[in-house]
Amino acid sequence: MDTRTALSKFEAQVKSQTVLAGGDPAVGAAAGALMASLGPAARQLAWDLAEQAAVEVDAQLPHNKVEVTLREGEPVLNVREGEEESPRAPGGEYEARITLRLPTDLKETIESVAKSAGDSVNSYLVKDISRTVSRAGRGSIGKSFKGTVKS
Repeated sequence: MDTRTALSKFEAQVKSQTVLAGGDPAVGAAAGALMASLGPAARQLAWDLAEQAAVEVDAQLPHNKVEVTLREGEPVLNVREGEEESPRAPGGEYEARITLRLPTDLKETIESVAKSAGDSVNSYLVKDISRTVSRAGRGSIGKSFKGTVKS
């Protein structure tokens, strides 16, 4: 990231605004003093913006890690490939295979939902099935009740 160019443009904009004062030397001196005192804060702002960009990009790349480092005094966004977290069913590896026939529209919906979750279809389905089976083990699925509710 080239913050020096951005800061130079900022300084040029401040100087161009002082021209609007009609070339008054007092305004020019005040603008110079203001820029000198704002320099460190402006550099910190540029670094903070780089950190915010890294956080936003990191959130959009679920299987990567985005960090800000300083290189020669300039913030640099570094993207590292992370290990894809593979959901594992309790006590199991991906050895078993099930062939499942689905309606085309359901398949497309699953693909879309998995993609927006940042998962492959397989990972998404394994996670979802694992949650469902886990809930079934706690007795919330698979039981029916008959009776009358009185209020």
